[in-house]
Amino acid sequence: MRERKGIMLLDALIIILAVGVIASLLIPYIRTEREVRLRNACRNRMQIISNLELKYFETAGGKIVPKAETTDTSDTTAQKKLVNKKDKPDTSYVRAFTKNIDELKKMLPEGGDTFDFVCPLDGRPFVIVARDSFFFSISCPNGHGQIIMGSPTWENK
Repeated sequence: MRERKGIMLLDALIIILAVGVIASLLIPYIRTEREVRLRNACRNRMQIISNLELKYFETAGGKIVPKAETTDTSDTTAQKKLVNKKDKPDTSYVRAFTKNIDELKKMLPEGGDTFDFVCPLDGRPFVIVARDSFFFSISCPNGHGQIIMGSPTWENK
């Protein structure tokens, strides 16, 4: 009987085929997982932009400052300030949606300077449509979904 030394050509071929079969099974799974992760990241960004649009609308572009509530009711100076505010005539502000990204960036919380208004798949900017105070929508150029007046379309499916 002859002793074998090293790996024969047939053994190497079997190992290469086994690795190829395993790779062909794993690559679609990895690709699908990556696509789902990017789609979810894109949808999260659209949700954030939608919230920024609503905040922009509620504050009339940052002109209306939300009222600070006081918890101490025994404070008479706070009550006097509220009475004095009621005496002043109301100033009306135009509330509208915007497609200006620079205006929306002002609505970001502190440290939000690094937020990108683009789809993470390929860096193409979101399509933002804003019509005065009647309508706004945010769409992904890669088909990851759309948000119309704060309601995402992908939750209906």
